[in-house]
This record gives sequence, C-alpha cells and structure tokens, in this order.
Amino acid sequence: MYESKFLDALERTTRFGLSTPNVELSDARFLTEEALSRLPIAICDIMGELNEEDVVAQCLSLHMRLKPVIEQILDCSAFYTIGWVSFENSEMFKQTEESMSEMLKKGITGSDVNIHAWLTLPSLEILDFSLPTTYAKANGIEEGIGGAITMHPSDLTGGMVYQPMLVGEEFLSKSGAMRFFATYSI
Repeated sequence: MYESKFLDALERTTRFGLSTPNVELSDARFLTEEALSRLPIAICDIMGELNEEDVVAQCLSLHMRLKPVIEQILDCSAFYTIGWVSFENSEMFKQTEESMSEMLKKGITGSDVNIHAWLTLPSLEILDFSLPTTYAKANGIEEGIGGAITMHPSDLTGGMVYQPMLVGEEFLSKSGAMRFFATYSI
C-alpha cells in the first residue's frame, strides 16, 4: 500500500513541476537491529544532543538536516517525503492534492505550516524523528517523548498509515515553507 502511495507521490511531484529524486526501490532492509542500535549515537555524534525544542513541530527542518546524516549512517539514499498521517479515528496534517497545489501556487503565508515530513528509504522504510514527540507533547503523554518511528510501514500498528503526497525538498522553497525554519549545514 505505501509503495503505490509513494510512487503516486513521485508522479505528483513531477506533475507539480518539482524536481524528483532518482528513486530506485530495494527489497533490502536498511533498518536492521544493528543499524537501529547505531543510529542514535551516530546522530548525536554528528548533530549533537537534540532536545524537545529541536524536535516538536520541527519535522520540516529536522528531517532536512537529518537526511544527509541518515544517508551517511545507512549508506543509502533517504527521500524527503511530505504528506500526512492517518490513524483509525483521526488524521494529522491532512492535505489533499488540491491543497498542496494551492500552497505551491499561492505560497504558505502563515507560520502555522500544517504539513508533515519524514524520510523514506529505498526499502520504503520510514524514519520519522518528530511525530512521536510532537504527539506526546500535544497530548501530555510522557512515554512518547524522544521516540522515533523507524520501520517499514507494513509493521505500523494501531491503524497508523503514512500518506505521502510529494517527494523531495523543492516544495519547501517553492511554497515558501522554508522561510519558517533556519537551514543548518552539517
């Protein structure tokens, strides 16, 4: 299911006139137990200790900064993916093709950017370092703070579904969303 939505997002990205990364899907899994055990230490070594302010509602900038780090650590491409997340009874950051097109045409004018971003690997595994902490803080759930979603979407539970809409970073600059966060170099 995620594969067809991801491929649709690639096609939509091209149709919107945005550059599309060269994507070659792979059956190999990159998020092995060994890789997942190295990941937090390697991220900390490269980026320093991330605190809640670095993570809560910072998915756009956080995943932009993490992309080269993840590519270095896992030795594979990581595709910046913009979309939304649905659960059994709710939706977060929901967007439609029409709303994304409007953002691109008119620009994002307010600082309340209601879109979500994560990284997708060639294996279609998802890395989302923002949503668990953002959700936990918004709902007063302590045990979610500092969490990350690092798995294949077929392994998600609780009716959670990632809905990719666009692939690549160009939407951020063309829509004006990039002006709401500082760009960091690594």
